[in-house]
Amino acid sequence: MKSLKTVLLLLFVLSLCLPLVSAQDAFPLTDPATGARPYEGRELRIINTEVVPILAYEHEILDPAYEEASGVTLIYENMAHSDLLPRIQTTCAAGGDDFDIMFVEDGWAGALAALGCLQELDSLYLAAPGDSHPNDFTTRAFGTVAMNKEKWVGIPTLVAVGMFAYRTDLFGDPDEQAAFQEAYGRELTVPQTWEELTEVGEFFTRPEDELWGFNYRYGTPNNILFDYMIHFGFSRGVDFFDADFNPLFATEAAIDTANFFVGQDFLGLQPPGRESYQFGEVLQNFTQGKVAMYGTESWAIPLLLDPEASVVAEHTAFAPIPGWRNPETGEIQSALLSAGPAYMINAHISDEQKQLAWDYLQLAHGKEFARLLADQRGAGHRTSALTDPDLVAKWPHLTANYEAAKVGIGRPAEPWWPEAENAIGRALQEIAAGGDAASLMAEANADIVEIVADAGYYDDGISYVSVQQREEFVCAKMAELGLDHDECM
Repeated sequence: MKSLKTVLLLLFVLSLCLPLVSAQDAFPLTDPATGARPYEGRELRIINTEVVPILAYEHEILDPAYEEASGVTLIYENMAHSDLLPRIQTTCAAGGDDFDIMFVEDGWAGALAALGCLQELDSLYLAAPGDSHPNDFTTRAFGTVAMNKEKWVGIPTLVAVGMFAYRTDLFGDPDEQAAFQEAYGRELTVPQTWEELTEVGEFFTRPEDELWGFNYRYGTPNNILFDYMIHFGFSRGVDFFDADFNPLFATEAAIDTANFFVGQDFLGLQPPGRESYQFGEVLQNFTQGKVAMYGTESWAIPLLLDPEASVVAEHTAFAPIPGWRNPETGEIQSALLSAGPAYMINAHISDEQKQLAWDYLQLAHGKEFARLLADQRGAGHRTSALTDPDLVAKWPHLTANYEAAKVGIGRPAEPWWPEAENAIGRALQEIAAGGDAASLMAEANADIVEIVADAGYYDDGISYVSVQQREEFVCAKMAELGLDHDECM
């Protein structure tokens, strides 16, 4: 069997034979007679964070192959997640060209667009579409991660949707099943509701055995808000804003969700130190076998299934996240956040460097390489990978990923959103420390009203962009680019 690098090199060489598949065709930066490695000696500078596992696996598989095929050297400036946005903002505000490509989360795009830092990709695509296939994503995912409202500015590096990991060795153990049946009068099953999650979590919480029910992220305002919304808020009916940009964090649904998610009873079913846990700690607790269940996102899948990274990899399976049972109808309500970073091109670099940056994005993060990543690591975010019959047979959870990517709700992408995100996140952290949910959520809601007002949104009558409007933006963009999309027909 050919090595991965050989396969990817062949794919790249074949791509050079197709019309308009590489920036090299439209913008010959080097002698095209050289064939492979057309950009020998060139460099791309990428400001980045490897805050979630799938990114490390992408770099391990995709980047060396791209470097070998193109001759480009990729130079990373890796930063802590909390330091990345301020660093990018500082450079963008100065019109700097310190880096060519930026790791940009969906909630940051508005702030960077306001600084004139995001390069629109339409012209680069039309000159050399390559393997980019912007229609190879769900409209919800593409509208959230790759676009800033109606403008296309990035290629997704992942699409994060909520997933629920659990240990099959515990759930399938006959002794555990019998003990649960005796204690709770029903079968031990993977939780489908908040109530079942609490019940099963209580059953598996055994501090004397260093085992707890589950684990969530509370350590930063960004992390705690993510898990609050992804795993609980959206299913309860919480949203960010109404159509007039009035925040919705002081509603009954929002307060009820806060009381559950950061309540002392729920916190008590998690390992000590949970109030400070971020991405790394909760991952580590599951991979070391310290928790029975793990409310996570699709970006964790490669690591959770990697036997070199997890002692319970062979006993890990995935299910939809538990939903909220509506007491009036008895129905289980489920909804998800769709989020993620894209690689975006710095608008302040030279045209020649922009073309090189696009070459990297369209190939290294294009359709074919995405399929290879899914095949090897069971993680995908492009429609073609998530629906490929062979891949689904190998990794059944890809189907759940695809369904979630079609219905995900994205964060606001306004310039001031990071400030608003911190306001509600800090309130949730104070509730976890024992504060009153109703008053703290009301205070945070008032703070966000002030943030929106200071931005002039109320005076100017600016309307909140709904998920449906984002889908409309995507379909309009696909039409502009001359592309068909199944969801836009």
